[in-house]
Amino acid sequence: MINLKLAALMSSKLCHDVIGPVGAINNGVELLQDESNADMRVQAMDLVSQSAGEAAARLQFYRLAFGLAGGMGAEVSVRDGRQLCREFMSFGKVSLDWPDAVGGADNLSKDAIKVICNMVLIASGALPRGGNLTVSGEVTDSGWHINFTAEGARAGLREEITRSLLDGFNEEELTAQNVGAQYVMALSENNGFSVSIETIEEEKVVLSAKSS
Repeated sequence: MINLKLAALMSSKLCHDVIGPVGAINNGVELLQDESNADMRVQAMDLVSQSAGEAAARLQFYRLAFGLAGGMGAEVSVRDGRQLCREFMSFGKVSLDWPDAVGGADNLSKDAIKVICNMVLIASGALPRGGNLTVSGEVTDSGWHINFTAEGARAGLREEITRSLLDGFNEEELTAQNVGAQYVMALSENNGFSVSIETIEEEKVVLSAKSS
């Protein structure tokens, strides 16, 4: 049976995350139409430019992280996922440290890249006041193993996210707050991947994902 609840909640999440920069673009355009002061027009142009860049980065990232990414094949380069994550994270308050050497340009299944991209989202969400997210690990001929280390003030996972990562996909417990984690667990269970919480301590959360 098609899980319509998961699809509906994912659609709501995407709309919620994109409406912010799109609304800012609209505000900037309105300012340009009404404002005659040169300095204010420059600020309005900056707002439109930055918001348009953020909206584009979000949509490109979501296309791979949640969609079919039709322009790509059954396998996707880690390099592509890394670059989209970098662009997406550049507009937030969490800095992403994902060295080129971690995964290199190796190809993984599209679902593996989806899980990795979504784990970046979940790990960055563990830093409500900003901080640093480090991606480490490796891709070998026998599989892949990636760690996500979030460090910053008041680092921690929300209870519903923790429960989803520990218990796996459960349609009855799907909510707007845990749909991202539930989606990761559904993908992982469908592919035999493993997702785990390695560490939760003061100002540090470490998550991991790996192939079977």
